[in-house]
Amino acid sequence: MIGDRHGNFRPSHSITRAEVAAIMTRTQLFNFETGVRGFPEGMTRQPFSDVRNTHWAYYYIAWAADAGFILGDMGTTNFRPNAPITRQELAAIITRVSTESGQAYVGISTFPDRENASGWAQIYLYTVQREGLMIGGMGNWFRPRDNITRAETATVVNRLLGRFDSLTAWDAAEHENAIVVTFPDMVRPRRWYYPSVVAATNDHYLTRGEDGRIDWVEYRARPAS
Repeated sequence: MIGDRHGNFRPSHSITRAEVAAIMTRTQLFNFETGVRGFPEGMTRQPFSDVRNTHWAYYYIAWAADAGFILGDMGTTNFRPNAPITRQELAAIITRVSTESGQAYVGISTFPDRENASGWAQIYLYTVQREGLMIGGMGNWFRPRDNITRAETATVVNRLLGRFDSLTAWDAAEHENAIVVTFPDMVRPRRWYYPSVVAATNDHYLTRGEDGRIDWVEYRARPAS
């Protein structure tokens, strides 16, 4: 994840469907390179009629769609790239990325507001709860139809990458003399999301020892776009 053109992260702002497609592509598709202008093998055109070739995420969306991470609106060819994404929609995407063959587990979540979710989303809520990838807030309420924020998305992506522990994410970003990229609108490091955002916006590789603690970290330059 990166900041906006003004250098801010906007942690409490909603995240768009296009931004999530870009994150999933960067995180999961290692044969995609930022800045490459091309389609995945076998694809010759963008599958969504409302994603123009001038859109910044044009190729990210194509690759994420080809991988099966994202879908358009049911019965249409629209993706709505600039629309905010809801928590239940992100649960569906995270399930497709994280589970074997992209299939959700059949079951009922214990979120007290699960009935507020769309019918199609029920198995996705159960899957992300079972896997510990998304959790409820105060009172364990999931808020399925609420737009998810950028900070919440950073936390979910860290969990997807196996960083279930915020302290582990913090350790990765604060490891030995590293130059940590941060943002002027995140000057209060005690906010709950700070460790996850730092880890999600600083490009690094890491390994862990048998005790689970990070024992090696290599940093790369922050991506330009």
